[in-house]
Amino acid sequence: MSINKYILTIVAIASAFIFTSCEKEIDVDLKSSEPKLVIEGLIAADSLATVRLTMSKDFSGNNTFDPVLGALVSVSDDKGNTEILKIDTSGIYKAQNLRGVPGRTYNLKINVDGQEYTASSTMSPHTVKIDSITMYYIPLFKYACPMIHFQDPKGSKNYYRELLYINGKRKKLDEDATDTDDREGFYLSRLVPAFKENGSDEDPIKKGDTITVEHQLLDKGAYTFFETLGRIGNSQTNPTNNIVGGALGYFSAYTFDRKTVIADWPE
Repeated sequence: MSINKYILTIVAIASAFIFTSCEKEIDVDLKSSEPKLVIEGLIAADSLATVRLTMSKDFSGNNTFDPVLGALVSVSDDKGNTEILKIDTSGIYKAQNLRGVPGRTYNLKINVDGQEYTASSTMSPHTVKIDSITMYYIPLFKYACPMIHFQDPKGSKNYYRELLYINGKRKKLDEDATDTDDREGFYLSRLVPAFKENGSDEDPIKKGDTITVEHQLLDKGAYTFFETLGRIGNSQTNPTNNIVGGALGYFSAYTFDRKTVIADWPE
């Protein structure tokens, strides 16, 4: 996923990012922003680690984000495994061997022009399966959104994020992260809010479309980033990240489940 478009939105609100260390939320400084490294680090269960590096831009800049080349990027786990990631032709740093294993903690280390950035993320030992997907019809909008149904595991507070694909194409969600709050251990139903884009009259989901939902189980650090990112439009603060060293972005180790249905609903 590219988060640079979100960064442009944040800069549009206040024209600058000022970030400091991990897990700290900072008020926006109303000045032109200096370029900062943007890190998008992912390691999913049974998948190779990937890291995308770009630089942030002012709102007045164009909407292209070239990859940062020449970085030294490594990922290690708490079992002593480590790998230096190699950049591919698309500009993504990728592992060749290091795959996500549920229950392990992963550490990311990046060196760019002598500046070091670090982050860590713990993958849940569980995979929370989607039991089913239904289409929830909203009479006010005369439109239906997907709703996933799943059993939340007992014993700990859990953090979730959903990705939505319509006919194979990723759809940006108004909200994509939630926690179990006071519903720990419950059987839960969660609406996946796929609404119209600003300025569009076209419903993003039509009957007969192929709908795929990816249901991610995150650790708290990654969840906090996505949850605060989703509230940027109503806030004068920056999203809280889990990167140490002054970069923007996130590092997330997660388990996931996917399910696909054909969109249909009674009206």
